[in-house]
Amino acid sequence: MTLPFVSPAGLDPSFTISRPTVADIDALSEVYFQSFATDPGNTYWWSPDREAMRDWLRDRIERKMANRSVRHYHVVDNKAKDIVAFARWDIPKGFDAQFGEWVDSNSALGVSHVAAENNTEEPTATTPTTAPVEETEPTVASTMAGPRGSDQELCRCFFSALSSLSKKWNAEEMLGLSLLCTSPKYHRRGAAKALLTPMLAVADTAGLQCYLEATPGGRPVYEKLGFRTVEVKEFDIGALTSGRMKGLYKLSIMIREPQKL
Repeated sequence: MTLPFVSPAGLDPSFTISRPTVADIDALSEVYFQSFATDPGNTYWWSPDREAMRDWLRDRIERKMANRSVRHYHVVDNKAKDIVAFARWDIPKGFDAQFGEWVDSNSALGVSHVAAENNTEEPTATTPTTAPVEETEPTVASTMAGPRGSDQELCRCFFSALSSLSKKWNAEEMLGLSLLCTSPKYHRRGAAKALLTPMLAVADTAGLQCYLEATPGGRPVYEKLGFRTVEVKEFDIGALTSGRMKGLYKLSIMIREPQKL
């Protein structure tokens, strides 16, 4: 199946962009884990059991793949047979045609090659750029089950806070970037940029705003793409974890207006 956008220049010729299938879930969950594992603002609620976290991430990805309003795209290194990066987008109602119809993730999906380009900018490998928002309704997030071995209340509060912000800013009416992960060994290779700019261009054509929650490291990257901060959510990690971890973590709620073509 063809992609709903023209693949941008920006990657090594051995890289391709495609839609992942359920066969990719294990690899996607590993990229997810490695991307966020060193970020305290997104992991203070994690289980200390690494396998429990991987199981939870696999389950979340599989569930999201089955959601007809969600689209996943990943960059693959065809030589190493590795997943370089992947993004998850929430599509607003009425815009399936512009962003490609939902397809069964068990199906074989088409691949689109991406041409090489120099001087690409991308966040560092140890700094994920988008908070992993999994739910759109606060009532759902408040009852969701966290990873086994984790502090369930911390998990629920984390996702409920982000879901409440999503509802406050009417994110469901916008194109939403809910997850962006790059494998640490592939940072600064243009993968994240290649997953972002085509979808933003489609949003521009459709006249859609875009929404995301940016980590501190990701905020400058998104500002260069036209996003502006509308609110900052602070998490006192020291208080939340009773001193087990330290720090004040700030997530930026960012919105991008459609750009004139």
